[in-house]
Amino acid sequence: MKFRLNDIITIQCIISFLSFEYKVTRKILILTIGILSTFYLIHDKHIFLWKENVSKRLATGEIRNNFNMSPNVHIIDLTAKIQTKFQCIKTKALLNNFSTIICLHQTKKDKYVSGAFQNSTSIWEEDQVTRMLEFLIRHPHLHFIDIGANIGTYTMFVAALGRFVLAIDCFAPNLVRLTRAVQLTNISDRVVLVQNALFTYSGQMLRLSVDTTNIGGQGIVLSGNYSAKYRAANNISTKNPYIVKTITFDEVLPILVAYGIRGALMKIDIEGSESFVVESGNRVFDTLDIPFVQMEWKMVRRYVDRVKIILDFFTRRNYVSMTSSCRLLNPHEHIRWPDEIYWLKRNTSNFC
Repeated sequence: MKFRLNDIITIQCIISFLSFEYKVTRKILILTIGILSTFYLIHDKHIFLWKENVSKRLATGEIRNNFNMSPNVHIIDLTAKIQTKFQCIKTKALLNNFSTIICLHQTKKDKYVSGAFQNSTSIWEEDQVTRMLEFLIRHPHLHFIDIGANIGTYTMFVAALGRFVLAIDCFAPNLVRLTRAVQLTNISDRVVLVQNALFTYSGQMLRLSVDTTNIGGQGIVLSGNYSAKYRAANNISTKNPYIVKTITFDEVLPILVAYGIRGALMKIDIEGSESFVVESGNRVFDTLDIPFVQMEWKMVRRYVDRVKIILDFFTRRNYVSMTSSCRLLNPHEHIRWPDEIYWLKRNTSNFC
C-alpha cells in the first residue's frame, strides 16, 4: 500500500493535532489536580487550625459560653509550658505501625502502669490497647473517650491512629505527663484533656485515696451515704493533687459537640467509681453512638448499689456484657465476673 504526499501530510497533521491535544489535556489535568490539591491542603489546614483553636479557647474559657460549658469542667491548656522533669519514652509499635510517646512516673511509685513500659518492649494493657485500635480501624467513623486516662496509654495510641480523644482524669501528676506527651507528638488538634473526677453531683471537692506503689490507683473516698453527704456544694480551693473537683459525665457533652463527634468507643477505669459515669451520663449516651464500652470491674463489683446502677443502665439501653473473648456473662453472677468486662450494644457488627 502506497501513500501519496497529500496522505502523508494529512497523517502528520493528525499526529501533530493529537500530540497537541494530549499536551493540552495533560496540562489541564495537572493544573486541575494542583488546584484541587491546594484547595484540599488549605481546607485541611483550616480544619486543623479550627480544632486547635477550639482546644485552646475551650481551655482558656474564651468560648465556653458559646457551648454552654459548665464552669466546673477543667480543660487543660495543652500549650502550657511544663516545668516538671520526668522521663518520656517512645513506645513499641502496635499492629506494626502505631507508636507514640509516653511520659512516666518513677517505677517505684507506679509499678503497674509506668513499670509496664520498661525498655520500650511492652506497654500497659497491650492486648486491650491493640484490640481497641483494631476496633477503631474497623469503624473509621468512631472516636474515643478515655475515662481514667492515667498517663495516657490508650489516649496516645488512639491519637496516633488519627482519631479524636476526650481524656478524663482527676489526678494532676497524671495529666501533666499526658500533656507533655501530647506536646511532644504534636497532636493537640485531636486531644482534649479534662481534669475532674466524675460523680453524681458537680462542683464537689472530694479526697482521693493514697497508694504509695500504685500512684494511678487512687479512688475517691466516700462514705456509704455519699449522695446525701456531698450534695451540698462547697468552695474548697487547694493545690493538693489528692483533692479533686467533681463534674457529671453529661457536662463534657459540649466538648464533643464542639468537635462534631457523633460516635465513640469508651474505656472506663476509675477505681470503683464507674457507676457515677452512667448515673450522670444519660445525655451523652442519648446523643452519641457508643457501641462498645470497656470497663474495669475489679473494684466496682464490691458495691452492690453501684453494680445495680450499672446493670440497669446498660440493660435498659440494650447492651450485653461479655468477656474479652466475647463470651456472654450472666448478670446474676456479676460478683464472679472477670476484672475487666465489655459492654456491647446488641446488633452491632465487627466487634466479636
